Amino acid sequence: IYIKGIPETWDEGKVNEEFGAFGSITSMALRQDPKGRNFAFINYEEPEQAKKCVEAMHMKEMRAPEEIEKAEADGKEDEVGQDGHPAGKLYVQRAQSKAERQAELRDKFAGSSTKEPSKRQGVNLYVKNLEESANEETLRALFEPFGAITSVAAASDDQGKCKGFGFVCFASPDEATKAVTEMHLKVVKGKPLYVGLAERREARQERLRQRYSPGASGGCGCGPKGGGKGDGGKNPKGGMPPMYGNGSQGGFQGG
Repeated sequence: IYIKGIPETWDEGKVNEEFGAFGSITSMALRQDPKGRNFAFINYEEPEQAKKCVEAMHMKEMRAPEEIEKAEADGKEDEVGQDGHPAGKLYVQRAQSKAERQAELRDKFAGSSTKEPSKRQGVNLYVKNLEESANEETLRALFEPFGAITSVAAASDDQGKCKGFGFVCFASPDEATKAVTEMHLKVVKGKPLYVGLAERREARQERLRQRYSPGASGGCGCGPKGGGKGDGGKNPKGGMPPMYGNGSQGGFQGG
C-alpha cells in the first residue's frame, strides 16, 4: 500500500507501530519527496490485512485538536493539497506500479481530449513551480522531447517575470502520459516541477466532490498474496500521487 500525509515527526519505528496493528508487514520503506513530506510503501503478508489497513487508516485525521480549531478559525477546515487530498488526513491506498499509473494517465488524458471536440485538440498539461525567468521557449525545450506540442504558454506578470506556472498541450494522450511520468517532480533549476492534467474549475470541483463524499473512498483493490507492494518503495516519486496544480488560464486549473 502507498501512504502519504504522514506526520513529520514519524520515523520508521512509528510507521511500523501504527500500521503493524493490521497484520504482518513483510517490507516497509519510508521516504521524503523533494519538499520534505513523508510518504511510505508497506507490503502486508496477506491481502486482507492490507484491506483492513486501508479501511481503517484512509482519511484518518492527523491534526491535533488545536490545529483543527485554528484551521476552522482561519476558514481552512476544508483545505485540500495540490493533489486534491484533504489537508491533515492520511492517504492510504493500494500502491500502483509504473505501468498501472501510465495506463490510468492514458485513460484520463484520452477522455479529456475527446470531451470537447470543438475546442483546441490535444491534451493540456499544467506545469507549476517554474522559476521566474521561465518563458514559453523554456517550457517547449523541457517538454518537446516527449512528443508533438501543439501549444505552450507561460504565465507572466507586468514585469515579464514568470508567475511560476504554465501550460503545455500535447497532440496525443500517449505523449502527455510520457511527459507527466518523466517530468512530474523532476528538479529543474533547484525546484521540483509539478506536472498534471489541466482541468476546468467546475470539473475539478465535481471530481473532488465525488472522490471525497461519504462512502466514495472505495475498497483496497488488493490483489493476490504479495501483490500489494507496487514499486516496493523503489519509486522516489512516491507513486506519483499528486496529479493536479492550482493555477488557472482560460478557465483551466490544476487540483
